[in-house]
Amino acid sequence: MKRMLRRAMWFAPLLIVLIALGCKDDPASPSIPQTEKGAWARYTPFDWTHDGRPHESTYFTIYSDAASDEMKRQLGEIADERFVRILRLFDFDDVSEFVYPPGYSKMEIYINRHHAESINWAYWGGFIFTIRSPDISGRRYESAVYIVRHESTHVFEFLIEGRESLGTDVWFKEGIATHVGCLESTALRTIRSLSELESWISQNRNIPGEGNPIRIHQHADFPDGADRHEYYRLFELVVRYILDDKGMGNSYQDVVRLFYDLRDGLSFSASFENHFGIGVSDLEDEVFDRLRAYLSTNAVPVRATD
Repeated sequence: MKRMLRRAMWFAPLLIVLIALGCKDDPASPSIPQTEKGAWARYTPFDWTHDGRPHESTYFTIYSDAASDEMKRQLGEIADERFVRILRLFDFDDVSEFVYPPGYSKMEIYINRHHAESINWAYWGGFIFTIRSPDISGRRYESAVYIVRHESTHVFEFLIEGRESLGTDVWFKEGIATHVGCLESTALRTIRSLSELESWISQNRNIPGEGNPIRIHQHADFPDGADRHEYYRLFELVVRYILDDKGMGNSYQDVVRLFYDLRDGLSFSASFENHFGIGVSDLEDEVFDRLRAYLSTNAVPVRATD
């Protein structure tokens, strides 16, 4: 069931500012006289143009303000390979089920080289990827793999739900995207020990929400001045616990079923309880005790071989 939300509702930024792609090696931003635009100009606040030389990969069209043709080609290869792995991870083999934005039939990536905003942002049909260095190599490659997997997971959800704004709570949408990103890349360190969790609980017990990740339903729910980097790590831990056989033992297919429910108009809370066997409010009440028990016996996360 395709249901469009109001155009005025921008999807809250899926920022991964916490991952640095290197220093800005090109200090002078060139003028950008192009007039062509893509879906990002419709579904994000960024009314950017591109250079008119897109690169076509298997799953993506790669645009940019000033990236070299070689960078577009390389990012296309990285994105294609990681998207295939995401499809395999979710056991999803019928891409004809995807609902693209009107007028589109392929995902897109915008490589941001010189615009002032240092953001990585997923939207219905694609994502923005910011890189200031002239190439994707060394540690920048590891960061690129993480960002591509993270943002592509959001795009995967967008294409199943088929609408401008995702229906999942922030803790879940960012948790699953961060989790999938961390399955292959070490660019973001996950929470590995009970002592790290206890440190988080202690440091946040006196702030609104007490650092409980399940209370972040919308981006407005983040406390003022919150370290979103650390919240993303908590979101990932919760999702890892939900999907781990040593945790709640749910599956990636349960996640896909939830996305389809949202496409059909069911609420996130109702679908979550149906597929994961616990209400969101109950998980919120119990989350720290559950995570304590989980990390006590499963302190080091297992890397996937998707």
